[in-house]
Amino acid sequence: MSAPRIQFKTLKGFPPIVEDKIETVAFLESAKEIVTVIETFGKLFTPVINDMNGNIVKLTKVYQTDRLKYTYIEDMIVLNLNVNNIAADALLWLKRGLQLIYTFFENIFYDAQGAEVLKPHLQNAYERTLKPYHGFIVQGTIKLIYSWVPTRSQLIGKGEAHAENLQVLEKFLPTMREYLNRIDLLLKKYNLDVPKA
Repeated sequence: MSAPRIQFKTLKGFPPIVEDKIETVAFLESAKEIVTVIETFGKLFTPVINDMNGNIVKLTKVYQTDRLKYTYIEDMIVLNLNVNNIAADALLWLKRGLQLIYTFFENIFYDAQGAEVLKPHLQNAYERTLKPYHGFIVQGTIKLIYSWVPTRSQLIGKGEAHAENLQVLEKFLPTMREYLNRIDLLLKKYNLDVPKA
C-alpha cells in the first residue's frame, strides 16, 4: 500500500498567534507549506500553485525592503495604504487561495461518510471561496481541475494513516482558520477586500 500524499504530522502548520498581530515570516512560511501540500495533488494544480507562490514572493519582497518595519503583516498593509497596494493585493489573493484549501480540508474532515471521491469537496470549496472572483474562462479551467483531484485514500491514506491524518487535521484547521479570520478582518477594515469580479 502506497503512503498517502499528505501526512499532516510532517507539517509544522500555522503557529499559534501569541500577539495581537501576525508575524510576517511565520505566516509566509506556513503559506509556503500549504503550497507544497497542493503540489501533491498533481500537475493540473500548477495554476493554483503558481498564483499562490507569486503572491508569497510579492509579500516576501515587500517584507525584505524593511524587515523591522514589516515584522507584522498588519504593519506591512497599513504602512503601505497610501503608497501602493502591491502587498494588500498579494495578501488578498493569497488569503483567497488559502481559504480554498482550508475549506477543502474542512470538507474532508467533516464528511461523516468519509467519501472516497473528493471532487464534490473541492467543488464546494471553490464555489464558497474563489469562484465569485473568477471570470468565465478561469471557472472553466477549474472545472477541469476538479476531475483530477486525488481520492481520499490517495490523499490522506487508509486505515491507521487516515485516522492519524484526521487527528492531526483537527488541530491544524483551527489555527489556520484564525489566521484567515484575522487577515479577513484586516483587509475589510481598510476596504481592501475588493468585491466580486
